[in-house]
Amino acid sequence: MFNNTGLPGSMPLQNGSIDIENNTGNIDIDFDQNQAMNNQTMSMGTTPIVEPMQTRVVNRTFNHIVPHVCPIRTKIVNHHIYKHVYRPQYSCCEENVVCNVDNGGCCNLR
Repeated sequence: MFNNTGLPGSMPLQNGSIDIENNTGNIDIDFDQNQAMNNQTMSMGTTPIVEPMQTRVVNRTFNHIVPHVCPIRTKIVNHHIYKHVYRPQYSCCEENVVCNVDNGGCCNLR
């Protein structure tokens, strides 16, 4: 697109009409702000008005993966339970008792 000077950069100027009472119509306005500012500065001999600073906030989110080492130790506890059981164990012994009956021997025969 070319402006009135034949240079690229803006749409050609167009006329528009509007019917305020019926709230209908169209307006096609192409306004080259830089060109108007330059014309105003040159013709009026004034410097442009500097408006107050506007701050535009851009929120950005960064996700970071932070690895953590979580040491886990498994401790095994062995429980030994001794159950004491008593049972009889029978044994047998034999004893021989000798009794000598001595009638006095051969000499003492009666």
